Amino acid sequence: MQNDSLLGYALLGLLQQEPRSGYDLRKIFANSPMGTFSDSPGAIYPALQRLEKRGLVRSRVHESSGLRRRRLFRPTSSGKRAFKTWQTKPIIANDVIHRVDELMLRFSFMDESAGAVHAARFLKGLAKEVAAYIPSLRQFLKVQGARMPLSGRLALESGIRSYETLLGWTKSALRIYARRKKRGARK
Repeated sequence: MQNDSLLGYALLGLLQQEPRSGYDLRKIFANSPMGTFSDSPGAIYPALQRLEKRGLVRSRVHESSGLRRRRLFRPTSSGKRAFKTWQTKPIIANDVIHRVDELMLRFSFMDESAGAVHAARFLKGLAKEVAAYIPSLRQFLKVQGARMPLSGRLALESGIRSYETLLGWTKSALRIYARRKKRGARK
């Protein structure tokens, strides 16, 4: 799935959980932390049509007991493969610098579509890239901070703290996966 929007990937991830209608997907975006995606019919339905045209999802009309017929979408095997490929691609520095939201979207569906091994591998890659990026931010602040406007320096400090928090969260998440794996091995 080249050059697809994050919305397309979010839709594929949600459809892997269970078949859903466009209306179901709109409700999820409107009533959950996924609200960063538009719940507008003008965004959701064209995105679903693009995915269907590319053979990544298929739909069928579901006759229900009510008056309204629902078109349910589900991923095809090609859609599942494309989603897993996107999810499990290696993390690079540019992802950490420019696409943290995308990284979190990739991770959020990881257990369901790629599994715990890939989730742990993803977290290790994320920790490595974030840990490598933080020193360059600190060095920039050290060299340029005195010449920056106060608001600019404080904004940069906020960014550094955000990355430090992300690194701490990543390490914590890795410990949780390790404990889960250890418990599973004892059973």
